[in-house]
Amino acid sequence: MLEIALTCANADLNVDAGGTVHLRWAPGSSVSGADADAVVAAVRGVTEGRLQPMLVEVVDVCLGLEARATLLGTRFVSAVALVGATVVDRVMAAALLREQECPHGYFTSVEDAREWLSGLPDPQALEEAVV
Repeated sequence: MLEIALTCANADLNVDAGGTVHLRWAPGSSVSGADADAVVAAVRGVTEGRLQPMLVEVVDVCLGLEARATLLGTRFVSAVALVGATVVDRVMAAALLREQECPHGYFTSVEDAREWLSGLPDPQALEEAVV
């Protein structure tokens, strides 16, 4: 697993051996536009522009308008699985996911999210088929 340094202190980011990016926002944190920008830049840096699947833990997180705009306005992953635990998490996830161009889903466990992501087509194979 590759740990990725972020300029924001309210999240952990890593990439597993299969290429899945895993972002964990600290529970109870507020995510600003600068935080979202830092995540997008870090993901793009480590994936070198290739679209990889992403698992995002959003338990008890408050997402600012600028952060939402950055995350919705930037295609930097091939698929996204959001993991939450509360009704509020589900509502926030619905607001983020309804405008996504890529496959997306909401889950209440990291294991279920990983299983769903692993069942999706390999993003590299899709890119090569288009070329």
